[in-house]
Amino acid sequence: MNKKSVQMMLAMLVILIFAFGTAVQAGEIIYKNDISDRVVPKEVVVKTGENVIVMVDSSESMAAENKTFHKSYYDLEKEALKSGFERMPDIGYNFGIYKFTPWEVLYPMQKFDAATAADALNKLPAEPGGKTPLIEGLNELETVLKGLNGKTFVYIFSDGGYDKGTGSISPGDKTTELAKKYDVCFQVLDYATQERDRKTVSDMSRANMCSRNIPFDSYVNQPYYAIGPLYYTKWDTEVVTESETKVAGYKINNIHFEFDKSDLSMAAQEELDGVGKFLTAQPQAFVALFGYTDDTGKPEYNMELSRRRAEAVADYLQKNYNLGTDRVVANWYGEKNAIASNDTTGGQAKNRRVELSIGGM
Repeated sequence: MNKKSVQMMLAMLVILIFAFGTAVQAGEIIYKNDISDRVVPKEVVVKTGENVIVMVDSSESMAAENKTFHKSYYDLEKEALKSGFERMPDIGYNFGIYKFTPWEVLYPMQKFDAATAADALNKLPAEPGGKTPLIEGLNELETVLKGLNGKTFVYIFSDGGYDKGTGSISPGDKTTELAKKYDVCFQVLDYATQERDRKTVSDMSRANMCSRNIPFDSYVNQPYYAIGPLYYTKWDTEVVTESETKVAGYKINNIHFEFDKSDLSMAAQEELDGVGKFLTAQPQAFVALFGYTDDTGKPEYNMELSRRRAEAVADYLQKNYNLGTDRVVANWYGEKNAIASNDTTGGQAKNRRVELSIGGM
């Protein structure tokens, strides 16, 4: 038997294990078509906030060529945004798009509509140019945040460069200040190349525990990277989504954790080894992670703990199976989406978990 045949048999064996193993409840990879085509009832999709703001960069630095895709960052930014709009489920988010170089309203806050949001990008300049008044843009952002209710996800495209005004605070300090004043999570689309600029982007993405850094290339490769934080599926959802039909998603046993811990047990590592081998055999596939906690402790701490758990799973797969950030997409939701009562220790143990779902095939 030749080597290729052996590899195919191993891949099929892993598929059978995933397809017919123990039935579990796990996160679903759900896109717009799953709801619009009524494959998935809208009621099973739970949004994690009320508002989304996109801050688009049209400065001269966006004219640089991305070495991976051989296009300008500016063209990739617009293409990736349109792709994300097309996949975003219509679950009632208020949505706004703003250019911050300099500030211009492209799509004022309103109920999200994919086609109208995509058309708004046509208002952008044909070619990028000019400076990067990032601090001024964040100040303008605050005027928008003041008029909003509920949690807001702010997506900022940034290479970490910005114009430093006299007496101006840093972008990281400004996002931290805004996170303390408003219920906001910063999602920073990072295309920094210089070490100093990487620090700026990193500081911005650490505003609080629901903020994150999203590598630009991974975002372009995997649109789910950006929309995953915006919603989750109810724990008892068992559907074959249109997305899964297209990508042949498989269910995996949940990864469980000890109280207040994010360490991976031997059983968890064995489960993840199966996932890692599957992803290695199927290079077009990716895994989405959904981290949770029980309700012990304050919500902000639980958000941090669920993040550490999701990142522990991601780190294990990335380091042991050489998987990129576009193939292991970590999301975390704190104490939400309990699968059992938190009134008992047994129920709490079930809630301390990371769910996994494979897609992309």
